[in-house]
This record gives sequence, structure tokens and C-alpha cells, in this order.
Amino acid sequence: MTAGRPGYAGLAVDGLRYLGEVFGLGERFEAAAEESVRHLFDGWGHRVSRDTDGGGTRQDAVSTAPFEYSLVLDGDRVDVRIFFRPLPERGPVSAAGSWERGLRTLAGLERLGLARTERVRRVADLFRPRSGPAAFGMCLAASVRAAGIARPKVYFDTLAAGTERSRETVGTALDRLGQGGAWSWLRRHDPRGMADLMPAFFALDADASPHARIKFYTTVAERSTAELEARLAPLGRAAAAAATALVTDTAPPGSQPLDMPGVRPTLCWSMTSRDGERPDDATLYLPFDRYAPRRREPHGRLRGSLDPALLARVGRLVDDHAAAVPARVNPFHWAAAKLVHGGRALTLYVSAAAVEAARTARPGRRAHA
Repeated sequence: MTAGRPGYAGLAVDGLRYLGEVFGLGERFEAAAEESVRHLFDGWGHRVSRDTDGGGTRQDAVSTAPFEYSLVLDGDRVDVRIFFRPLPERGPVSAAGSWERGLRTLAGLERLGLARTERVRRVADLFRPRSGPAAFGMCLAASVRAAGIARPKVYFDTLAAGTERSRETVGTALDRLGQGGAWSWLRRHDPRGMADLMPAFFALDADASPHARIKFYTTVAERSTAELEARLAPLGRAAAAAATALVTDTAPPGSQPLDMPGVRPTLCWSMTSRDGERPDDATLYLPFDRYAPRRREPHGRLRGSLDPALLARVGRLVDDHAAAVPARVNPFHWAAAKLVHGGRALTLYVSAAAVEAARTARPGRRAHA
């Protein structure tokens, strides 16, 4: 097993560099990984625990890591993203502590010219934690590229004002952001989805692009692709067909994955400034490790979706992970795709623990001392 850098920041740098190595992102990406994590984990990257700020081991950091990675696979390109919950510098983790640290991180990114927070400020008072059920305060995400940090995102806690006000909070936020028409459209065309709002994230792209998204998440209660297609029909036939294709591509042939017990898929509605009267897109998230639980299954399921060279690199990650995990399980816990504007892009989500297992198991790896 190779040595690793201390703390959550060190774990993240090593994980990003490993992913850069697997996907051939070059030496500039390796340098950018450390610089990016320094800004994103500023003030708390030394921690190895969510409960204390004292000493601990690398394994403590791995088992409690407040972050994960996602890989956006599009043609022969990959975009590596990191999603994380900012932590206070010291002491026990709380929703209020993550909120304050997240705001400081965003302010730092804005000073560097890497984020625009006007929209964040417009709705921040709605999501400031002020109730017992408040789950996490704030989470952040960003792409890490050879040029550095790109496309930062903010994830607000919809339980900030309490469970009973979650739906009201989402609607008010959309109205303030110029998406009141889209909220009305959704209540007309997806009433069941609005009744099954996930008590979790309300997300904003923290940039000034006209393509910057506003997103919130709903549970997929539908038990068949036919039911899911019917739910998506108001968004367009292409969206409904894309949802069925994603389910078919990731699940065993002839199975009924939407009828499986356990973790439910998620449907995320997204809006942009291009149209405030209806959603611009939707993203379907599937529990990929349940649909393809064993080592070789992800490779086979993704064969028709990915560029062959990129598929081979995904296979290297799966093989490295299998060398470390006796059960030889699928390391990707979610697979997701946009249903309107996504083209052939597919996003795979992988935990910090899975990446660390793959990194340290890889034969002949050099240590990042």
C-alpha cells in the first residue's frame, strides 16, 4: 500500500491525481489537483474526522470522507468533479458550521474570479439552517481540470426551515430566481413528483453563464419504464426515450430494475435563464451498483455508451478497485444522464473510499509522499 498525504485534503489530492493518471489527463492536471483542493478545502483540509479536529489515521479520513467524485464521460473526454461538504476548522460538524464554511469558500472563489455568487445571495436567507431537521447546511462541487477549478456549484439544504416548509422553500427560491413559471409548470405537469420532493438538495451553478442551472431533486416512484416515460412526456418524447435508454443500458437484460426494492432512482429537474416558463432539462440518476453489482458488469453495461478508449480506462479503475475489494463489487454507486441536452454524456459517481482502494491497490504505483 502506498503512503498518502495527511487529512481530507491529502486524501482528495491523491484521489484526483489517481483519476488523472487513469484517464490520461496529464501532468498539468496533477499540479492543478493540489492547487484546487487547497482552495476548495481551505481551513479544514487538515481534518481526518467529522467529530473531532484532533489526531487520527489515514483510514479514519477514508471512512469518514465528506466528499465523492464524479466522472462526466462524453465521447473521448472526461470531466472530473468533486462534491464535498465543507467542514468547520475545528470541533464537531454541524449544519451551521458547514453553512458558514461554505459561504467563506464561495467568497474565496469569487475573489479569484472562479465563481459568481449573485444568485446565491438572492436565495441564501431561505436556506440558512435554522431548524432541528436541517441536514447538512451547504455542500459544494466543482470540476477540477488542468487549468484549475471550473463550474462551481452550490447545494442548499431544503430542510433548512423544517420538513413541513421544504416544498414552500423550493417554490419561493425558484420564484426569486425568475423561475416561477417553471415551478407552476411542474406543479401542473408533474404533481406526483412535486409530492415526492426529496428532502435534500436545491442546487445552483455559481457562474454567470446563460446555461447556469438551477436544480432540485424528486424521487422516482414509478415502477416501470412505461410509467416513467408517461411522467416525462410533457418534457418531450426525446426525454422520455432517453430515460428508457439509460435504464435499459445500465440494467440486466429483461429485468425490471425500477421495481427493485431498496434505493430509489432520482429525477432532477433543471432550469436555466434561457426559459423561465418550464424546465430546461431533467437528469435521471440510477443506483448503478444495484443494477450491476459485480465487477465485470459495469464494463459490459457501458460498452454501448462509451468511446472504446474511455471504456478501457473505466475498466482500469474497476480492475484496480477489484484488486483491493475481495467482493469485487461495482465501485460506481450512481449513473446519471441528462435527458434533453446531454447528448451521449454519462456521469458515474464513485466514493472517496472506492478511489482510495483502487489507488493503493494498483501495482507499481508511485507514492505521492
